Amino acid sequence: MAVCSILYQLATRPEEQEKIHQELLQILPDPSVSLTTSHLDQAIYMKAFIREVFRVYSTVIGNGRTLQNDTVICGYKIPKGVQVVFPTLVTGNMEEYVADAKTFKPARWLKDSDNEILHPFASLPYGYGARMCLGRRFADLEMQVLLAKLLRSYKLEYHHEPLKYKVTFMYAPDGELKFKIIKR
Repeated sequence: MAVCSILYQLATRPEEQEKIHQELLQILPDPSVSLTTSHLDQAIYMKAFIREVFRVYSTVIGNGRTLQNDTVICGYKIPKGVQVVFPTLVTGNMEEYVADAKTFKPARWLKDSDNEILHPFASLPYGYGARMCLGRRFADLEMQVLLAKLLRSYKLEYHHEPLKYKVTFMYAPDGELKFKIIKR
């Protein structure tokens, strides 16, 4: 679902897609050269785009923890054993955690970005801490390889009604993803 969301956002944001394409051409101008992890390490804007998609359209609606002790949160007594959910879908879109939260801006994740507010937990697609997703690095690498190979050679377009997102056990585009894929 994460890849579906990323591809949909790329197809509906041609300027962002072109920035990533240009970045990939700078990193690896010769299409016959194999993609390596060192090339992917340089794809800073592509990774920022992925992170911004996860912030705004997080496929994981929240991360849960079971309380080990009775706890008070915001004045509410919560007994041991209750599962508390940290709603990443909500917090990633709150102005107190992200400056200009309603605007899609991958550049906010770049090191030289001058954003006033960007909480490190504004995007937690894999959770955090000891219970973080074990497959995180594999999933990230898989997405980066797919996008790098796809966007180096093809352009994605979407010419249909905008999709709405639907909350189930995940947050994902609701409807068919009918992309037009054009050879560059």
